[in-house]
Amino acid sequence: MKPKYSHRTCTIHLVFALVLMWPLQALLANEGVTTLCNNGSASLYFASVAEQTGFNQTRAMIQGMTEVKPGNCENLMPYGMDKVMLAFFKKDSRGILTNTSIMPKNATRATGDIKHICVNMKAPYRLFGNRQAIHNRFVNSACPQGFSPAKPTWVHQPGSLTEYKITLHANEPASPWKDRSGQSYTSAPVLRTGSLYGAGSLVQANPDAVRDNQQAKALLEAGQKYVERKKKEAAQVRAQRQAHQQRQQQRYNDQVKTAEQDLVRPTDSVCTAYTGKTVFKKPTDIAVSGIKLGMDIISAHQALLCNGFSIDPRLLAKAGGAQPFWANTREKKFHKVLENGVLVFTDVETRPPRGAPKGAAFVVLSVRVRYQHPQPLTDADWEQVRAQFKRTYPAARRRAANPQVVRGRFKIGGVSHTLELVAEDYRSG
Repeated sequence: MKPKYSHRTCTIHLVFALVLMWPLQALLANEGVTTLCNNGSASLYFASVAEQTGFNQTRAMIQGMTEVKPGNCENLMPYGMDKVMLAFFKKDSRGILTNTSIMPKNATRATGDIKHICVNMKAPYRLFGNRQAIHNRFVNSACPQGFSPAKPTWVHQPGSLTEYKITLHANEPASPWKDRSGQSYTSAPVLRTGSLYGAGSLVQANPDAVRDNQQAKALLEAGQKYVERKKKEAAQVRAQRQAHQQRQQQRYNDQVKTAEQDLVRPTDSVCTAYTGKTVFKKPTDIAVSGIKLGMDIISAHQALLCNGFSIDPRLLAKAGGAQPFWANTREKKFHKVLENGVLVFTDVETRPPRGAPKGAAFVVLSVRVRYQHPQPLTDADWEQVRAQFKRTYPAARRRAANPQVVRGRFKIGGVSHTLELVAEDYRSG
């Protein structure tokens, strides 16, 4: 089965192909820097006719003059070319330029059918064209206006050395080189890299370099735009996420403030119904922390607040408010601290009444009060607690078989309930 690729995958492969193909062509067309080093005491100048011999054999160029100062090395292979024919010039002891014959060891001599190449001593030049046109105008030809013939010495081509070392001195007069008008020269116009784009009509930018630079620039700009777009999109996502989090936090803070208002103690007139009685003789009057069995959840909430109990407002905020908290959380744990340091918890369990239809409102099903004393109770303390419990709840005076329990049973609406006081024995471990 052939693999299926999305349009996105094909595009990515194509981009990488463009990026990787260019360095490969450059390596095939120009296998590295080839240098000419001057180990002598006199400056050397050279002009060249270069061409391509790889896949694209149609391009060629001429350029001059390049100066190689004593002790320096210069690249003799123009960009994008891999074969070059060289003509050399040096100054003799009089300071006059001569078209000298230089033949480094292992260099390839220019073939006998190459009589001359055309050079210009009035301005630096670098001209590009197809191979046939360059040879027709500047090799063995009647040189164009401003150019004069000079004899080339040797050819560098693929497979040759990557470094040539020569020793050149100006210790004796030599035959001066003269242009077509018979003029001799004491200086050569030196080609500088910085003059490629602004040295007049004789200097042209390498179209291969321009093309590659334009492609590289386009890829770089596309990459920069892609990175900038991704950064902008990421910043937008972060801003949206932050704004969403801020909205959620603000909503939560508002819910906490609302919950704090829901935990404010009601007025005395409201609280009288939950705090007035201190002794409960009838089963229907029995209340624990102001809460009665079967009480609706809002009244139970008010009863706890009236008796000084509270809860973390964040729990109410998380549930969406007091009403949803009581209606959807089965067991509620409120607390308060007495003046003597005793921590009191009131746990309220709420459910729909037994036998009620689905969706019925929650009511109080059970109430449990827990006291945590700073120190364990003594027997005398327990007796006081038990006596107070019996005075408060006469219906629960009957003692259980366990001396640590006081239990009373009663009925409300025909349903049996239990009211008991239990002393828990906390042992080590």
